[in-house]
Amino acid sequence: MNRKPTMKELVDATQLSRATIDRVLNNRPGVNPKTIETVQRAYSSLLVEAAGLVQTPSVQSGSKFSVVVQAGDEYNASLKAAAKRIEAHIGLKGIALDICCCSDVNDDEVIRLLNIQAEHADGVAIVAKNTPAINAAVHKLKLRGKHIIALVSDLDPDVRDAYVGINNRAAGQAAGFILGRHLQYCTDASVAVIVGTLSYSCHDDREMGFRAQIRKTFPAVSVSEVISGNDNTQQTYDAAIQLLNTDKNIRAIYNVAGGNAGLAAALDEFKTEVRPILVTHEVNDVTEKLILDEKIDYIISQDMSQLLTETVEKLLKIKEGSHYGTHTFLPIEIITRFTLPTVM
Repeated sequence: MNRKPTMKELVDATQLSRATIDRVLNNRPGVNPKTIETVQRAYSSLLVEAAGLVQTPSVQSGSKFSVVVQAGDEYNASLKAAAKRIEAHIGLKGIALDICCCSDVNDDEVIRLLNIQAEHADGVAIVAKNTPAINAAVHKLKLRGKHIIALVSDLDPDVRDAYVGINNRAAGQAAGFILGRHLQYCTDASVAVIVGTLSYSCHDDREMGFRAQIRKTFPAVSVSEVISGNDNTQQTYDAAIQLLNTDKNIRAIYNVAGGNAGLAAALDEFKTEVRPILVTHEVNDVTEKLILDEKIDYIISQDMSQLLTETVEKLLKIKEGSHYGTHTFLPIEIITRFTLPTVM
């Protein structure tokens, strides 16, 4: 007997609702990681029981994909956690996913790690700066027959097979709309943009979308000079303190990058009559705590588990020669402290 577990069997095994189990099986967002693990463990156990023997897929005969990430510590941690959440799900399909993260390193180190991972992977996804050196290295791998996906932050279109992530320009426009609506009746308000580095195309696209939206619909609101936090807590703190000392009319800040703990600390230290509204990106351990403590007002995010699942599925299609789209744009999520993903 070899069949998939039924919904009734999964309900009996987990004591969870059909709706919750359905969300897990279809990789929908908003499910607690422990709940996902419970369903996946029950699914695997029932699958083994139905078959009458252990049927763990052989990774060696399946597919192995790697993700190389050049980002800040906050982002790296959240991506690793998401990979852990989907590990059992993709493992049932014989797929292994290796996450290789690095923080505050130069392009040469990223290229070295990329080449190492590409040696033993069927395909590689990369979150990295859009620099000539990295683009050249990725293009060489593609010419060697490696399958490449740009993840979250795009690279030059001719060096990769596809892009998976949110539409970053639209995300910047959403931030501009939110802050513009808050400040539309202010006659002397200014907003600041903090970037990690414009070498990331996602940071560049978000900043451009933000400026365009403010300029188009809220001309009375001025955008102060873009400053760099380099995705680093201390550097973001230093940049924010300098900004707040320079411009006394800052009413809102849009952080397109990481380093949010440093930014929040600077706002705590620099007391103003009205605390500036703060919009940032990505739900992770740092931003979740800050938004619950009312240090952050809005988080523009994407579901990390869905991000990696879509990436794995696209790499698999490319490997198998199936049809795949060159762009997969994930839904943009606007999070407040009232709308954080709930425990299910």
